[in-house]
Amino acid sequence: MGFDDEVDAARRKLEAALADKDEPFDDLAALQALLPKLTAKIQSRRLTFQLGDDDDETSIEIIHTPRDEALGFIFAEEGEYVFESNHEDFFDDFVDEDADSFTLRLYETLRSDLPKYEVERG
Repeated sequence: MGFDDEVDAARRKLEAALADKDEPFDDLAALQALLPKLTAKIQSRRLTFQLGDDDDETSIEIIHTPRDEALGFIFAEEGEYVFESNHEDFFDDFVDEDADSFTLRLYETLRSDLPKYEVERG
């Protein structure tokens, strides 16, 4: 794909996003669409992803399977995906508007920070 093709694709994506602004963002539908992307990209014996409700807010919980401990939560709010960690000393929180780039960023965050978490937590 050439430069102009990439610019055209980005432009179409922005135009579609602007057209969708009239429709309210459906948090639950966004998380339901994100969950299969996460499980496809981050296939691990160490982690599971669970959709659930907690305190009237739907989220995807990231569970460290060996320790049976939540590493953090993913929320969808106002057109953005939010990762909030239970372990700020290991994992940085972040926000992204795009499901694919959010998935990639979460993959990179977990891949780089999970070893430290596992060594220090035993």
